[in-house]
Amino acid sequence: MRAEASQVDAWQLLGNNITWDSLLPYYKRSEGFQSPTAEQRAMGADYDPGYHGFTGPLSVSWPNEMVGDNFSSILNETFKSLDLPWNGDANNGQMRGYNIFPKTFDRFEDKREDSARAYYFPISERPNLDVYLNATAQRITWEPESHTSKPFANGVTFRTTNGSEVTILADREVVLSAGALMSPVLLELSGVGNKE
Repeated sequence: MRAEASQVDAWQLLGNNITWDSLLPYYKRSEGFQSPTAEQRAMGADYDPGYHGFTGPLSVSWPNEMVGDNFSSILNETFKSLDLPWNGDANNGQMRGYNIFPKTFDRFEDKREDSARAYYFPISERPNLDVYLNATAQRITWEPESHTSKPFANGVTFRTTNGSEVTILADREVVLSAGALMSPVLLELSGVGNKE
């Protein structure tokens, strides 16, 4: 599930140019959406193709074994009685209402999808890929380090299992992908955000 548009748009109030609309192309680019079957549609699976990408590496679909239509209908009626309407696609930026949303799941393989399956396994044999297991990111490094001009991320420092610190510099870009909890922590450890 994607965040509510108003939540993402609130980031702009913090002084950056990130909005839900500016993130949508990236959501779509990462997604290999698998449209619901006729049987899944009959059980309530619905979507708006304008909010989904169909060629990305991360499989998104409904599981092959879905809860039957009777249960979904009862739940939908309960939500309606609470003034929460049916929401055809909760990934459209408006999460309010009842919906049978897709999962990160590959219906054709009948497997739960994850970032390793989508991004790592297909390229794991590349000669220019190094993987550091059980390493802990310490901070993002910046160029220039002075505060006189606008810095940009140029690498990362991490701690290995034997306790030594290693810094790796990027040739093109640094991608921060440490999850909803650790990404902000890593940013703060790198001098971005709360100073306390």
